[in-house]
Amino acid sequence: MHTETVGPADVVWSRITGLDRVMAVCDGDPSITIGLLDGPVDSGNPGFAEEALTGAAITRAHTLSGDTAASDGTATRHGTAVAGVLAAQRSSGAPAICPGCRVLVRPVLADGADGDEGHPVARPEDLAAGIAECVAAGVRLVNLSAGFVTAGSQNEPVRNALDLAARRGVIVVVAAGNSGGLGGSPTVSHPSVVPVTSCDETGRPLPGGNLGISVGRRGVRAPGTPVESLGPRSADLGRPLTTLSGTSLSTAFVTGALALAWSAAPSLPGAVLQLALTGARSARRGIVPPLLDAVSLYRAGPLSTLEHRP
Repeated sequence: MHTETVGPADVVWSRITGLDRVMAVCDGDPSITIGLLDGPVDSGNPGFAEEALTGAAITRAHTLSGDTAASDGTATRHGTAVAGVLAAQRSSGAPAICPGCRVLVRPVLADGADGDEGHPVARPEDLAAGIAECVAAGVRLVNLSAGFVTAGSQNEPVRNALDLAARRGVIVVVAAGNSGGLGGSPTVSHPSVVPVTSCDETGRPLPGGNLGISVGRRGVRAPGTPVESLGPRSADLGRPLTTLSGTSLSTAFVTGALALAWSAAPSLPGAVLQLALTGARSARRGIVPPLLDAVSLYRAGPLSTLEHRP
């Protein structure tokens, strides 16, 4: 684990979640690998931390090559932005929560895919395969900021893949969605995942963030108002940025906080860390989950170096 003194102390999202304090003492450990199930990532953006998107064959195979002209499609913009929240350099202008960790990129979204209001939507078979591949590669966390539309028996492969992740102690963090509705989905409703909804700068739930029993009992909420992150390269910008918002952003904040906490105690079982994040399910009532508390989460590790404050 490396220490890092550069942190976004003046950024609202970091202050209300406590990520500013955690990021000031930790930038992540390379033994903690995050499986990113999203769109393709333009790894050629110079804002990414060195080697953050390398180190495994699946990463090199499924990430857009730095030697190839980057696509500027919706899926690539989304995947690159989510990756920037996690694995950008701290000086890049992106959130860059855990650049010392490794991000295993496994796209499940494609440019031009059918989606909700222009957003790409993953096919269930691709999502199931992606989860299984990430688990086989030894990830500790899976970040899923992509929804999918399907029904009936087509959901079974996804459930089976999430069951596999749970058996292996992998924490799967999933976006609740941005349709402003109540209810679940095959991913959000799975009993082992951490569903994430979005909130504004004061911590109040955003109108567009989905809520429901699964989200309220097992999830958390995190900021979802627009934040700059890394984007695909373009000819006129050396380090292009784009804007990310909604539950996709919120989910990446939660995944990053978990990655930093696990970096402080790599031997800690995933179930212990997940309990520290969400608390006991029996204590939850209602459909609105608690706000992400990155400081309390980080202190769950016995070797945490973050000092208590009154």
